[in-house]
Amino acid sequence: MERPVAPLGRADRVLVVRLGAVGDVIRALPALHRLRLTFPGAHLAWVVEDLAAPLLERHPDLNEVIRLSRRDLRAAGRSPRRLARTVSDIGGRLRAGRYDVAVDLQSSLKSGILTVLSGARRRVGFAPGHCREMSFLFTSEWAGLSSPWLNRVDRNLEMAAHLGARTGPVEASLTETVSEGAAAEGILASLGLPPGAPILLAPGASRRQAFKRWPAAAWGRLGGLLAAAGRSPVIVWGPGEEELAEEVERGSRGGARRAPPTSLPVLAALLRRAALFIGADTGPMHLAWAVGCPVVALFGPTDPRLNAPYGAGHEVVPAPEGDLGRLVPEAVSAAALRSLAKAGR
Repeated sequence: MERPVAPLGRADRVLVVRLGAVGDVIRALPALHRLRLTFPGAHLAWVVEDLAAPLLERHPDLNEVIRLSRRDLRAAGRSPRRLARTVSDIGGRLRAGRYDVAVDLQSSLKSGILTVLSGARRRVGFAPGHCREMSFLFTSEWAGLSSPWLNRVDRNLEMAAHLGARTGPVEASLTETVSEGAAAEGILASLGLPPGAPILLAPGASRRQAFKRWPAAAWGRLGGLLAAAGRSPVIVWGPGEEELAEEVERGSRGGARRAPPTSLPVLAALLRRAALFIGADTGPMHLAWAVGCPVVALFGPTDPRLNAPYGAGHEVVPAPEGDLGRLVPEAVSAAALRSLAKAGR
């Protein structure tokens, strides 16, 4: 069953609820852009956890970003008194925005509770069968989907359409500052590489998604193969991944080199200056297609129908029987060289 969703008002105050992870936040940005194009006078706010917040805090389509600390949220769950105080504090922050509409793009118990805490009269979420943890119980209006196998970008775009957004280009609208561009070019200069040369390798994944990691030895072998083909592989890594990056560098026998640690905005600037990105179904992979970098995506147990890099010009390399341990570096190297040839790079 689907409850009808009326279009937003031109001057509505709208709260988007999509806390994380980074890749999920990125895949909601095209829906935000369509809402902004259709309702230029609306006040668009977003509540997000701190890891993905740097991508939103100066986003041109947003009027307001409400940052929540994931660490504080986890700590609150260990004490009933602290949980009550945290819920009260968050509810006060959200209600202060006097939102007319709360839009739950996350479809979880936590996001559903936040829509209620916002005090918004209209709370719009996905219909039963298209959401998790019975989050539909917290929303007052439901939007159905045309298929259960939509790419997550298209899923969010269908929610935007239910809210009255016009069709149009699929754009994440991520911006770059002069300092971020300079930082990225400084990194490339330190590696002796011009813009357009590097192939960025991202071997990491979060602890909760360690099942998406291709073995470090395979990444090292890939780096060596690409270097032998005359390419310039560069290893990018995030917090807690330094040892992994070092292992990949050693395994490449000098073929791949580590970049210094970067923030998400500087990583986006590096991706804009890269020939290709290679990585698993993670936040950096989605950041790559969002800023226009061609992607070779390695898929193990997750479904590429839902999670593939969005748009044309990308390569998806599925692991045999969904087991990344069985994916050979030669297959990934061949996909990378094929992608570069198609792009004329």
